Amino acid sequence: MLNQIPGFSEDDIKTKVYDRQMMKKLIKYLKSYKFYVFISFLMLILIAAIELAVPAVTKIAVDEHIVANKDLIAFDTKIAQENFQTRYKKVKFKEYAYKDKFYLLFPDHKLSLIAKKEISQLKQQKRLLSKVTLLKNKASTLELLKDLNVKTLSKDFTAVRAEELLRLKKEGILNKGQLRKLQTYNIHRLRVFGLILFLIIAAQFAFYYLQIFTINYASQHAMYDLRRDVFAHVSRMPLSFFDKNPIGRLVTRITNDVRTLDEMLSNGLIQLIQEFFVLGGIIIIMLVFNWKLALIVFTVIPVVYLLFHIFIKKTRVIYREVRKKVAKINSALSENISGVKIIQLFNQYKRKKAEFAEINKEYYLQSMSQMRLFAFFRPLINSMRRVAVALLLWFGGGLILDNVITLGVFIAFISYLDRFFEPINRLSEKFNILQAAMAGTERVFDLMDKKPEDYRNKYHSKNGNTFKGEIEFKNVWLAYINDDYVLKDVSFKIKPGEKVAMVGHTGAGKTSIISLIAGLYPFQKGNIIIDGKDQKELSLEDIRKNIGIVQQDVFLFSSTIKDNIVLNNKDISDEDIERVAKYVNVDRFIDSLPHKYMEPVMERGSTFSVGQRQLIAFARVLAYNPAIFALDEATSNIDTETEALIQDALKKLMENRTSIIIAHRLSTIQHVDRIIVLHKGRIVEEGNHQELLAKEGLYYDLYRLQYT
Repeated sequence: MLNQIPGFSEDDIKTKVYDRQMMKKLIKYLKSYKFYVFISFLMLILIAAIELAVPAVTKIAVDEHIVANKDLIAFDTKIAQENFQTRYKKVKFKEYAYKDKFYLLFPDHKLSLIAKKEISQLKQQKRLLSKVTLLKNKASTLELLKDLNVKTLSKDFTAVRAEELLRLKKEGILNKGQLRKLQTYNIHRLRVFGLILFLIIAAQFAFYYLQIFTINYASQHAMYDLRRDVFAHVSRMPLSFFDKNPIGRLVTRITNDVRTLDEMLSNGLIQLIQEFFVLGGIIIIMLVFNWKLALIVFTVIPVVYLLFHIFIKKTRVIYREVRKKVAKINSALSENISGVKIIQLFNQYKRKKAEFAEINKEYYLQSMSQMRLFAFFRPLINSMRRVAVALLLWFGGGLILDNVITLGVFIAFISYLDRFFEPINRLSEKFNILQAAMAGTERVFDLMDKKPEDYRNKYHSKNGNTFKGEIEFKNVWLAYINDDYVLKDVSFKIKPGEKVAMVGHTGAGKTSIISLIAGLYPFQKGNIIIDGKDQKELSLEDIRKNIGIVQQDVFLFSSTIKDNIVLNNKDISDEDIERVAKYVNVDRFIDSLPHKYMEPVMERGSTFSVGQRQLIAFARVLAYNPAIFALDEATSNIDTETEALIQDALKKLMENRTSIIIAHRLSTIQHVDRIIVLHKGRIVEEGNHQELLAKEGLYYDLYRLQYT
């Protein structure tokens, strides 16, 4: 199993729902765009304020201009009016005065704050008018109401009992048109409130647009920076890291995991703040409107909190499993698609299909568990919403009849209840986004925390170091896994310009030696000396600038032939490319293509032959003119004509540079200065072709096997 390989661990999520340290690392990428984050946060506050304002505006419109819910008290003197106000400071009166009469207007539900005895006296004296409607003072209005008991409050307003208006309408004294004329003031005010709501909606649209634009601008740029840094970090990791981590998992880190962070920043975290603002605002406003009714309705909150707590606890466990299954699917897809040729050649598609179906089924079952949890939680929350509405109807309806609250307050409570439960439903969605992001943050920054190779240390020269090509191994030991050494006490020295071949059975350690020279793997014991300097004192950038390696499995990028030769080095001109291509005999092949050097290269150069890819690799090496050249079994499995071209190119490449050749076909290395024979990680023989044959050792046996 993969998880039994040392250094390999199955994808897991151990992070908290919210991890402050991880969030600090993520916020660092937003610092460059803090202005946009601030604007987005400001817009969210304004949006939350609008969410809270709409029911309040509706409440005022209903209580002030739709339902007659005001009472009027008349006084003969200003002193009597003031004394009454002093006795009942909690009642918010509105003062009016006309000629020798003085009036106090107040909400009908505040009547309970006035002493019953005083109310009785006011009624007996006919100085209290209940549930009056304010009408605009006009000649036409006064003419229609001449037979009613009206009170002129000021030069602008007249008060009349609502019951009187309804009676006149029922008796046919006032028709609908006349009644509408009387209500001109209230109708006008309602239109003003309608316009206010329209402006609020327009402002809300503008705020939402700015909020979405600014947070996505900041988020997209921050994630662009993060993806760039993650890719740069991964590309600088040592090869041993890639031996232990599936490519599918690393691709998931840079794509899926970073995308979850983007989703959290653009749709999750900052909107989560808005939800809490709205919830807090709703609670405060409802308590201000009527704290007793609010507390009755809020009795459902402990139950909602308990349900939410259970949901969070259960969904974390399920979500952890879902993410593990996603990682397995990605790894399986990456591996199987990369190896599709082998799958088809060996008729393994049925078995691979069954294997993937099993992995897919595991993901499906965990996803269904997650959906069942949501299917159970959502209706429960909606049920609690209905319970809260039922409590509001039960107690709030009675309070309206008892004249404790107004109809506008009741309507506002219903609206706020709907808005109260909407954030709770959204919180469950945001929780999953937050959890996914925290898990993604953990994995991404865990990858970023792994130590990369040091390409630019204090020994790196600004203009780079040009090597002479002297290489010396002193008692070098190398193990890829624990103490399983593949190189054991290896020592040799290669002079500048010397041509050395390395031979031996598969697994003898030939390729490992080239990998160590290029600094691709760390070794455990010994020293590697290049041009008299310890390799550890040299910059990896300098080392790799001076080493050109051609492998048997040549990798070509999906681009053009030209790009694969120069590898984005703008210092290499088109003339240099053509000269190099001609020098290594790849020009014949390139000139036969429709687009010549701009011919598109498919993935890994799959449309070219092995020999053609190797010739392009030769051109790539020569274009960089390295001091050391290494050929890793690059002449096997090719046709005779191409081999002749490669041998000619190889001879040219090895001129005036240190060369190391690894080959099983001994006929290709007979011309070298020295041959090093390896066996099970140790050097067992050294010498030229004739000397080694004369020894009749391991090299002699290998030669005899190939030619007898």
